[in-house]
Amino acid sequence: MRVLGPLVSVLSVGLLAGCVGDDGGSVVKAIDLNAYQEDAHCKSLLLQPGELVYAQCRLAMSQTYLKNYNARRAVIEAEMGTTISEGFEQALRADAFCNYDEAMKVAPNAFDEAVAANLAYANCDTTRAAIEQEVSALGRDPMTFTMAEQPTVLKHNLQTIRDTKAVINGPGA
Repeated sequence: MRVLGPLVSVLSVGLLAGCVGDDGGSVVKAIDLNAYQEDAHCKSLLLQPGELVYAQCRLAMSQTYLKNYNARRAVIEAEMGTTISEGFEQALRADAFCNYDEAMKVAPNAFDEAVAANLAYANCDTTRAAIEQEVSALGRDPMTFTMAEQPTVLKHNLQTIRDTKAVINGPGA
């Protein structure tokens, strides 16, 4: 029975690889079965790999988190007129995940959604500092960058909070 878990993972990766075309790099990243942060988050909810709800958690996280990340990245690259570096991409991914995760954590609280979105944003100061370092390395003002991007991040946090509340409270609540 213990052999089945690794075998299923190997088979899943093999099957998924067959579905990925030449430009499937982003798909492979989205379905990375070993993605530490997503795995840790779903396990923190007491969900276990192999359970349907664990898979649903992982897939739901990937969809929202990646959508927010991709939207932010596109805007940044358009503004800069070039693709971002690998270091910048890693910092941006970490910040997108941090904001998503923090927004989910504060969602069940009874306080105002805008306050919750700002609290989630404030809790990601470390990942934001890494982005600011990357921006500074490009010879740009990191504070100007952060202030320009803040409304987008807060909008993503607010949507994550609303989506999380909708799942918790169920339809029609």
